[in-house]
Amino acid sequence: MGKKTIGIIIYANPDHYPPTINAIHLLAEHFDMVLIGRNQDLPVWEYPANVKVHRLGNYTSVREREQKSAITKIWEYINFVIKARLLIKNVSLIYAYDAFAYVAAYLCQQMQNRSIPLIYHNHDLSGQLFPLSSLSGWVQRGEKKWVHKADVVVFPSQERALLFQKLTDFQGEITIVPNFPRKSYFTENPNFQHIISQRLQKNTILLQGNISIKNSLLELINSLNYLDDFVKLKLIGPIEKQDKDLMIDLAIRNHLTERVKYYLPVPYRELASHTWEASLGVCLYKKADINHQTMGTASNKIYEYAACGLPVIVSDQPDYRANLGNEIWVRFADPDRPESIAYAVKDIFSNQEKYAQLCLAARQAFEEKYNYESAFSSLFAKIQYLVNCSTLAKN
Repeated sequence: MGKKTIGIIIYANPDHYPPTINAIHLLAEHFDMVLIGRNQDLPVWEYPANVKVHRLGNYTSVREREQKSAITKIWEYINFVIKARLLIKNVSLIYAYDAFAYVAAYLCQQMQNRSIPLIYHNHDLSGQLFPLSSLSGWVQRGEKKWVHKADVVVFPSQERALLFQKLTDFQGEITIVPNFPRKSYFTENPNFQHIISQRLQKNTILLQGNISIKNSLLELINSLNYLDDFVKLKLIGPIEKQDKDLMIDLAIRNHLTERVKYYLPVPYRELASHTWEASLGVCLYKKADINHQTMGTASNKIYEYAACGLPVIVSDQPDYRANLGNEIWVRFADPDRPESIAYAVKDIFSNQEKYAQLCLAARQAFEEKYNYESAFSSLFAKIQYLVNCSTLAKN
């Protein structure tokens, strides 16, 4: 008897979401898979051979899709559901990422002549109620009405799960799966000890991911004024034009253009090479919304830094303290104060022997507990159970 098949639905490009990629790779070791996403932006990830990838709709960029009318978006969504229904007709379980995917998965399930176990994995939350004149408004209401039909609901942080329960009146159990990297992907660099000794000669602060003033971009640049001239800031990721203009202007006015280097986003498979070369990583979010305040287990970048043996500076907020307060490789800083950030940087760079200990501790913490294999294990057990139950019911 061959492997059972799981259907993965995400209403986006799955290549952009490392936790989704991690789950697919781990599940593909035990199941065949049908991966359904939208045909937006170029494919950049190579999935296992037993994962059949379907990118639905006409190719567009994310920005082009955002600019389309509400009516166009609704019709695109309807077509997505119709095509997805045919693609998942033989699966033993549906795993949906984001609210758009979950509502689509639920509708697909209802159009089948059998019951299919359904998992809903939500990453981010919005406290905003969208109007019914938008696709988001319809999806939001569908999510609230039908979420109790999910066999398992998953969030990357306990705080987001609690708020979700409040917003949707969901009374069921929620499984927490932090957004840790995959240990089998972030293997240890054989030259790790040599890399550590080289890092203090470069003194490079790395911010990877979304580059934004909400992520303390301006404060990071200003923190360089309190640090030695050889300390540099490296930025890798997407950035809005307005924020980029502010970044360039601030660097010029403070005579920091040679110390602030911005790089366009790189594919996820190339990101680790940049991280290994840096000296420390930063993950600083202002208190803009619930998602920014609950990054203690929801930010994959914190743990990608750790996977590459980097000390990390995070926001001095309750969620980060609760999850990382006992880690010696983590420093806390006020995301609104450049002096606080600079103080944390100085502390990390203050002693070569201590710095090496921090690097080793970060990598060890990743290997022992902050990896996706560990985080995903309890959910995987539930998936196996649901697939087996589905198979028995089908037979």
